[in-house]
Amino acid sequence: MTVNDAALGGIERVKQLLTHGKVEEKIDALLDAFEYGEAGLDLIIQALQNSEVDVQEAAYWLLQESTEPKTKLALQLYNPYLFFEYLFTIERYTDEVCRIACVDINQELQTLVTCNYDNIVQVWNMQTKRVICTFQPEATKEFDQIAIAPNNRVLGLWNCNDYAEVWDLKTKEKIFSTHRRSDWFWYIAFSPDGQSFLNAVDGEIFELWDIQIGEIIFYISMFELGHNFIYSNSQVLITPEQGFYQKYKIWDWQTQQVICTLSLSGYMPVITVSHDQRFLLSGSRENGTIKVWNIPTGYELCSLTSHSSSITRLAISSDGQRLFVWSGDSTVEVWGI
Repeated sequence: MTVNDAALGGIERVKQLLTHGKVEEKIDALLDAFEYGEAGLDLIIQALQNSEVDVQEAAYWLLQESTEPKTKLALQLYNPYLFFEYLFTIERYTDEVCRIACVDINQELQTLVTCNYDNIVQVWNMQTKRVICTFQPEATKEFDQIAIAPNNRVLGLWNCNDYAEVWDLKTKEKIFSTHRRSDWFWYIAFSPDGQSFLNAVDGEIFELWDIQIGEIIFYISMFELGHNFIYSNSQVLITPEQGFYQKYKIWDWQTQQVICTLSLSGYMPVITVSHDQRFLLSGSRENGTIKVWNIPTGYELCSLTSHSSSITRLAISSDGQRLFVWSGDSTVEVWGI
């Protein structure tokens, strides 16, 4: 028997186990598949569609170790939220933060930024639950939302009835404030490179600000398109479809083109979009259901059930490995693989 014959026999055994074996045997077969080069890699990719979720998960983690282009493509097309499970709850984070007005999390730096109802901003180490630094903006009104830029140094604070402030987290110095004031201030979202941010005003106007010069460099008016919106980030915005209850359009806000239309249950669902723009997660304000949607296809992929009876915010870490679920009592559930 030649070496090639032996290899062929080995990979045929792997195929047989993946088809007819028990769950444990299938997972062991996936580990063996790496020994058979490209043919074995193809079997691991195929295992992403196995009927056993445990086998899919084993294949998913094995493929994380490969740098092959087809592996990266297979992972891009896969839904990792199938494996998400509840991990733990941050109960008000510490006794020092009894009421959180707004919060954001940087998973890479293991930090959490809170802003309480006195507008005191604190940056916490998530492992030690200790404050790294504290600073207080000059605003007299409560800030309602926080966003951390991808460069990890810039912090966006904004008040839903007034204006936005941009701070340097490292120096604790304000970079600038938006000069436009509004009766209906909604969102801020940083660009992927952290050099600019999207400022949504009055539910109709989207302004792109350059952080370095502190000026608007581009804007569009959704009013001209006949829509208001309920969610935005630096790449997409989501608007209710006129005349259709619970139907929402997802737009590429720079091209002003509709990507897809989704039917989201409940009144004004809580929405977040993954950093790669492939997944939309919608949470119910009326129960703990979180649905996962594929943006390119518009199909619902799976659902998760939170312990919270009323979801007030969702956030996905930039690596896609953690989901943070806020409830009305300022607790944060952490989900992940």
